[in-house]
Amino acid sequence: MPVRDTLMQLFDLPILEHRFAGHQRDYLIVAELGGDTAARGLYLYTFTHCPYARLTTSVTDAIWQRSWADELLDYDEANRNGPPDAYVWGVNWSMAYPGPMYVEDSALAASWSARLRHQMHEATVDTEAYSLQLVFHDITVRKISDHVAVYDRAVIPLGP
Repeated sequence: MPVRDTLMQLFDLPILEHRFAGHQRDYLIVAELGGDTAARGLYLYTFTHCPYARLTTSVTDAIWQRSWADELLDYDEANRNGPPDAYVWGVNWSMAYPGPMYVEDSALAASWSARLRHQMHEATVDTEAYSLQLVFHDITVRKISDHVAVYDRAVIPLGP
């Protein structure tokens, strides 16, 4: 499957984790796919050969200021007296929306391609909490569990 098509599978999915792999070469995203499909489960997206990863917040300055308290790191504690007027970090996941975007004709990917002598790609993944920019060689996807804990609570199905 082309890199762009594989990337677009992340659209509107809960991302539970993202980080460099322990060996530091690849960037990992763990996301859930729910709904009424045989493909339901927890998936590992591996962005292979990733020399560039940039993460910036999507949370506004004003919300950061209201969201400073450590109590917001724990979902139950944060909501003890009703929903707070702050960002609750303790939800421990972020929705891939507006989601992934493949950067066509990326100058950054072209530069890395020339440096490393392998085809590289650039993509972004935007959520309500952060924006992730990656340069990488390929994407692999592997189902790691049938477990779905967030998707069915968080995603409102469209249609009948």
